[in-house]
Amino acid sequence: MALETDSLNKRTLGPAVGSTVVGIALGVITIIGIAQFSNADAVPSDGAVSASDAVMGGPEYGSRN
Repeated sequence: MALETDSLNKRTLGPAVGSTVVGIALGVITIIGIAQFSNADAVPSDGAVSASDAVMGGPEYGSRN
């Protein structure tokens, strides 16, 4: 712990660095947690179209007739 006789920079630098480290750690943990629960990288199971059928005129674009 910094003493009152220490300079203002020395008294505020430790808590500022500690707060920054804790904030970054919590941010990283939050982002990883959200990424674990989201299914953004999963292929949809219902109504999925194969890669060969996913072209203009396919089911997701409608027909041109």
